[in-house]
Amino acid sequence: MFNAIAVSTPAANRRTELVPCVRAALMLRVSTPEQAQGYGLEVQEHAGRTYINRRPGWSLEPDLIFRDEGVSGAVVARPGMLRLEQAARQGLVDVIVVHKWDRVGRTSRVFWTWIWAMEDLGVSFVSVAEDITPSTPSGRRQLQFHATMAEREAGLICERMQGGRQRKALNAGWVGGPPPWGYAINGIGARGSALVVYEQEARVVLKAVSLLVDEGMNVTQAARTLNELGYSTRSGRPWSASNLHRRLRNPALLEGEVVFRKPEGDAKNRTKLDQDGAPLHGESVVIPIPRIITEDRASALEQALMRNAHSSHAACREYPLTGRIIGKCGHRYVGAFRNVDYTRQYRCGGSNNGKGAQTRCTDPYLTAVEVETAVWGQVGRLLAELDCLATVLDRRTVPVPGDIEKQRRRVAVFERSLGEKEEAAARAVVDLARNPGLGRAVKDAALLQLDQDVRDAGEMLAIAREVLVTHEEAEAKADRAKDLAAIARAGGTVLALSEMRELVDLLDITVEPLAEVRKRSGVACKVTEWHERTGTPVPAAVAESEWEAVEELVHEFFGYRPFVRGTVDLRTQLNGILHRLRTGCLWDELPGRYGSWAAAKDRQNTWFGRGFWPTLMHCLNQLGRGTAVRREVRVPPLRVTGPGLGPFKHDAPSSL
Repeated sequence: MFNAIAVSTPAANRRTELVPCVRAALMLRVSTPEQAQGYGLEVQEHAGRTYINRRPGWSLEPDLIFRDEGVSGAVVARPGMLRLEQAARQGLVDVIVVHKWDRVGRTSRVFWTWIWAMEDLGVSFVSVAEDITPSTPSGRRQLQFHATMAEREAGLICERMQGGRQRKALNAGWVGGPPPWGYAINGIGARGSALVVYEQEARVVLKAVSLLVDEGMNVTQAARTLNELGYSTRSGRPWSASNLHRRLRNPALLEGEVVFRKPEGDAKNRTKLDQDGAPLHGESVVIPIPRIITEDRASALEQALMRNAHSSHAACREYPLTGRIIGKCGHRYVGAFRNVDYTRQYRCGGSNNGKGAQTRCTDPYLTAVEVETAVWGQVGRLLAELDCLATVLDRRTVPVPGDIEKQRRRVAVFERSLGEKEEAAARAVVDLARNPGLGRAVKDAALLQLDQDVRDAGEMLAIAREVLVTHEEAEAKADRAKDLAAIARAGGTVLALSEMRELVDLLDITVEPLAEVRKRSGVACKVTEWHERTGTPVPAAVAESEWEAVEELVHEFFGYRPFVRGTVDLRTQLNGILHRLRTGCLWDELPGRYGSWAAAKDRQNTWFGRGFWPTLMHCLNQLGRGTAVRREVRVPPLRVTGPGLGPFKHDAPSSL
């Protein structure tokens, strides 16, 4: 594995010895940012350099020192270690020097993941503090012992920390973190710290509850009223409906209690659970706290919140571009469900519930289907042109060190080894029982050693299987990413919203509108939708010579001669309606020569509602001069970027 260099011996010996040329790498790690600021890394580096300098033929290049500053030893994918693995794959490293074995990993899974990954590359580890030769059976047992001890020590540290928090919770103390809204920490940092009512925020609580319960406001109206009255959030920002709703739904306010180690909730706030679904580090503890509102008042508040809830919103939770679109005001767009026409939209957070006055946000609502189609079409076309898609996906997926096929073979070897040890132990029990000449102490010692060998083999097999599962999960995620990318290349519109979010997150896409689009209000135009759905062309303007036939058709359908009150006649008004459908302009952008746009809009909707519009279109389209209907521009030109993808631009067609 190593090269060799010639070293001259003293003159008395008159010979030259070959000393291995070993390229060493130094791996340093501390678990917290505070340790990184101290002497931890410096001590490790000094000890490692000294260790390497004392060995003939060993060398350390400056670019082969790898640091993980403030990274837990329970994490497999660490930046410094991943760079070290890359250097080993390039054949630049023969041996890795660590200060202690626990620098490799604090859990058995992490520890052996890296030991085996480097073994597969022909690279070994050595420890400055522990003199162990991993290549020998006794060295492997010692290594297994150190891995177990490192994990046990990490567990003890965690247990001591969690045990202290458990005792504090049982004594109704505050275990840490920011207090709920309306409360403050009395004796913060002290042993007996606890939650107390914070009068300044409690006044806001009481006012918000009064607006909802007594005055019948919804959450949006209550948030705006609080802003108008000069009440602000804890951070000093204006209230939004979502922010106020979260604060009012807090169990601290509604139930007068806080649950420590709460099993329910989302993955971010839920405590870790064991295999049986119980809290991992201790039982859940209910911490009673002073009430801001009475139980009856809390019940009335819950009813008010339920009364104002939008159940239809729950049916559309998927918004793949939430947080990905950046408005002109600098805020990000979020998903929003519109109850008027039951459509998904994206709205800029800069104009939400009173913030527009401060941000001066004029960003429009974007129809979800249209902006997703626009973005996704560009992503699919770009992926179809990229030769480096695999590299992009690899960069965005979490790497797992080692080779999955070699790990499978390693698991098979451990399975055979365990089976052999179990068979040997079973035979030994029979053989020892048949040999009365051996003393009881000798038999017990032999059986104890065999039993320990079986347990050690079982532990190593369990760890190897766990590492293999990590590999297989990473492989499955990579395959999934490639499948999604292949679908996107073929045409991303077939993706479900959840699948679209997967690939958007994987590619880390950012969307920036490059031009302004007018804010729209009201429901979608049913006439425009009818033309799109049926494919019916929009006729050209009706000439004066053609009007008599149209007028007779109107008279036949309605039974009377309609007229227009105002400055224009009926033919001019109809031509204005057709002009809007052909050009896609907004109603209030209709040129003045067509008369009042409100009157034209009312005429169109009346004819369509009475069923006359299809008959009229059939008559006018017989002349053969129709064109496709056009919508107002709903999606502005977009700049879509992603790491490794580079910027690309979508120019929204005016027909959208």
